[in-house]
Amino acid sequence: MNAARENILARVRAALRVTAPPPAAPTGQPVFPPVTDPVARFTQELTAVKGELVASLPEFLNSFRLIASSVDLVPGNASVREAELGVTGCECLIAQTGSVVVSTRTSGGRAMAVWPPAHLVIARREQVVPDLAAALALLQHRYAGHWPSQLSWVTGPSRTSDIEKTLVLGAHGPKRLAVYFDA
Repeated sequence: MNAARENILARVRAALRVTAPPPAAPTGQPVFPPVTDPVARFTQELTAVKGELVASLPEFLNSFRLIASSVDLVPGNASVREAELGVTGCECLIAQTGSVVVSTRTSGGRAMAVWPPAHLVIARREQVVPDLAAALALLQHRYAGHWPSQLSWVTGPSRTSDIEKTLVLGAHGPKRLAVYFDA
């Protein structure tokens, strides 16, 4: 290596040395307001992102002819590829964002929650957690090294604005996302 090059590299190495500790992370107000009633907050956030809360399961199901299901409560009558509605369970529901966390273990594989044009999640109120940190802690505790092959955070129906900045629902997944709380 020639002397000029070595001199340049030495100056770069010296400039890259960190002599002071990095600044402390900002500690401002939380981004989201605190969650005092997780179920009410989940409902509010779910509807804000165009998700639906199902009050009457039979009435909701009657609007679909072909149903694929991975849960016992709702018997399926179609394959996932021909279904109008995919019915799954979930890992948890995140109150702070109105998100549903599904995995390959709760949705009967990868396709059920994304292939049919509508997705119904059957959940219990006890599955609602306040925030993302609580969801991650729950999943870490539940799986501790034996994770499902896929985890998905679903926040409302699939949407994109890729083409001419026009919002399109259902471009990359279900046009409808609904949640039903089983007693």
